[in-house]
Amino acid sequence: MSAFSFLGSLLFAIAHLYQSTDFVELIGIFSITFLGSVLFSWIYAEWKFNLWTAIFLHCLMNQYWLMFDVDVNSLGDLYPDVFRFLVVFFLIYVVIIYKRKIIISFEVIKKTLWMKPDNRRL
Repeated sequence: MSAFSFLGSLLFAIAHLYQSTDFVELIGIFSITFLGSVLFSWIYAEWKFNLWTAIFLHCLMNQYWLMFDVDVNSLGDLYPDVFRFLVVFFLIYVVIIYKRKIIISFEVIKKTLWMKPDNRRL
């Protein structure tokens, strides 16, 4: 995850803080939206830096939240959190299986976790 992705995840989490009514809820909303944004950043990187994948996933998650009237904020309760974590694990599983099946290297590895190396030669 690059420094820009980290900053973007911070901004994404901060943008959702209006949903909180108390400090504990504020911490929960910040944490869940920050981690969600980290997941979206990873999906974005692993799908050849295609922004539409992250946008589609965010819209899908929001659609579920609205269609089934899950909760009033992004923190949720036990039932939506179980569903959310199942979706997250499923997404990670699909990306890993897909990349291994068609033998594509991962974009986010130990060397590129913070910054993507510059491939240009001087």
